[in-house]
Amino acid sequence: MRFPCFAACAAIVVLPLAACAQNDPLPPLKIGLDRTFRHSTALLVSAESAFSLKDAATNTVVARAAPGAIYRIVSNDEGMTLARIDKKQDEQIASDLAGPIELIPEQNTTVKAARLNDPTPKLTVPWRRYHGSLSVKFEDDATLRVINVVDLEAYLCGVVPAEIGAKSPLEALKAQAVAARTYTLKNRGKLAREGMDLDDTTRCQSYVGIDGETAFVTAAVDATKGQVITYGDALIDATYSTDSGGVTACDPTGAAPYLQAVPDCPAPGKPEYAADAPKHLWLCTFSGAQIEALLCKDDRTNVGKLKVLTIDGVDTSGRIATATVVGKDGKTKTVTGPQLRQILGYDQLRSTLVSMKVLQDGSYEFRGRGWGHGMGMSQLGAVAMASPPYRKSYKDILTHYYVGVQIVPLSTVKLTPAQASAPKQFTQAPAAPRGS
Repeated sequence: MRFPCFAACAAIVVLPLAACAQNDPLPPLKIGLDRTFRHSTALLVSAESAFSLKDAATNTVVARAAPGAIYRIVSNDEGMTLARIDKKQDEQIASDLAGPIELIPEQNTTVKAARLNDPTPKLTVPWRRYHGSLSVKFEDDATLRVINVVDLEAYLCGVVPAEIGAKSPLEALKAQAVAARTYTLKNRGKLAREGMDLDDTTRCQSYVGIDGETAFVTAAVDATKGQVITYGDALIDATYSTDSGGVTACDPTGAAPYLQAVPDCPAPGKPEYAADAPKHLWLCTFSGAQIEALLCKDDRTNVGKLKVLTIDGVDTSGRIATATVVGKDGKTKTVTGPQLRQILGYDQLRSTLVSMKVLQDGSYEFRGRGWGHGMGMSQLGAVAMASPPYRKSYKDILTHYYVGVQIVPLSTVKLTPAQASAPKQFTQAPAAPRGS
């Protein structure tokens, strides 16, 4: 996950009777599969068991299908066309559908979807497999959007490997599972304006469904089932990033006292946990023309011809607090460190734990540490902590990164109505992105 969306739409829903043979007491989550399927115009959907297609708008079954039968969904200006794929001749089922339409397997099973309008032609169908259900929405721009409706624990089995890597040490996988479970419940409904809880991109949590699952990952999720992180009897916002750079970021608002500037090392003077990680230290240089062009593209930093960019100060973790852009005509604009990183590019300015120098040729040189916003758990730090010579437990890892917290059963936590319920299927207003 990297820190932190589009108008309302109609839908096609792929809905099994139950998900992943797991009986979570909470309503299933709605996870937008934007990384693979956003802005697609043609999809294939299927299920491993027999299933029926039902038009929820009229509560009418429009087709019954054998196990493995494949249906194609295509968008056009008027809605969605649904057809059954056959070796001899495709059979159109319905056209100009506004949705929702439900695909209901007769057994607990895998559902899958494939994007057909991939710019790179493939000889095989690029299926993506998921537990739970799929909802294919028709967007205002006449494209399709896919949502996975899935139980919490099954969802985590696809989040953990996507976020920290399936081959990470077991205790690091456990720490990731507990952090991701807590983050999910704390932020459930974050994208409710789009008819979903979260999506699978870096603005929420990465998620790859069944295709990323391994027995080792599932064991880590199962071993921590129902465990969450609390502070003062409430769920914390268990955000995390790739590499803290040697010290975690503090919450600038003070609303999350468990997010403090924590030295990411075993003891003062000792090597940082992630010191040997790729890109733990990095260098990025922008020419004067490049940085001026990037700053001019965003209203928050557009001052016309650039005179100078300055870093005004840093927070207690050493990260940029604010930066000021000064134009040649005297116009000035000030932004926060995270805003500057967003404007210059997350993959260029990998963190805000940087020093900046203006070179003689007018270029701007940034020397930085870590990757990501730096708040909460450092994933590469967690991997190091779980490995020799430290061999820390997942509870040691979590209490190192989140200060003053407790790890407790979810059953002991009183959830807010938003955390305990699913978002409505459709809403009108778009949600604002929150960055990385």
